[in-house]
Amino acid sequence: LGDDGRCDKEDACLFPSEDVDPCDWNVGDELQSCTSQGLRCRRVTVGPHQISLFTAACSADDSGPEDLGLHVWPGTHAMSHLILDLEKKGRSVLDVGCGTGFIGILARLAGCGDLVLADCEEKVLATARLNVKANGFEAGSGVKVKALSWGLGAVDETEGATFDVVLLCEVLYVAQPRCVPWTLDSDDVSALAALTKAKLSPGGEAWVTYGNREEGGMEMFRDAAVVAGLTFEEVALKAVVPAEDLARKSANALRRVKVFHLTHAK
Repeated sequence: LGDDGRCDKEDACLFPSEDVDPCDWNVGDELQSCTSQGLRCRRVTVGPHQISLFTAACSADDSGPEDLGLHVWPGTHAMSHLILDLEKKGRSVLDVGCGTGFIGILARLAGCGDLVLADCEEKVLATARLNVKANGFEAGSGVKVKALSWGLGAVDETEGATFDVVLLCEVLYVAQPRCVPWTLDSDDVSALAALTKAKLSPGGEAWVTYGNREEGGMEMFRDAAVVAGLTFEEVALKAVVPAEDLARKSANALRRVKVFHLTHAK
């Protein structure tokens, strides 16, 4: 069993958390909408920070491709530990494929500057907005939720803005595998690398956590990053995640995660 009493699944939350009644959260009229859409309400503790979080109530196995962003994945845990150690003060952050907004909200609570949470599915964006509000970020707080996608039919509501830190947490995956072994789509990966390059300010850095489920996925992304004009460095997972977390019985999927650091190539 995972730490929350469920089987050891990829979407099991490994951080201390508790289910809560969201009636006290400042989400107004959206509360009835979120509960009717099958969202679970809980409070998650990461280091010194407590995050109020709406996530999918069902398991990832029971979610459709459009709802996968509503779960907490292994790469989320690795990225959370990484964020706590980053130099964040005053730095602008773009959370690409933000899902619930958990990672970006944590970065903001931990001291970053202006934050944009970006995704493409409307239900996911609506949930991110709920979580922004649940954590006390009102209009004018420097936290925004925008539509952003890459590849065919790409959408960019960030209007050409660039950021000091770009976070890509569990955005490399196959939503509906059609072959074994699983493989990433090379065009999608190339488009994501190009987007990362375009969104990164001079002197900025991008961090990627990858669930490492697909054959050759790391090599494909590395090559795409280099072609896009980025430097690529793999960072050892043990340098990011505490040893006691990696040793937990429920951390099988976490131990597989890869961490990458990207900057503009000189």
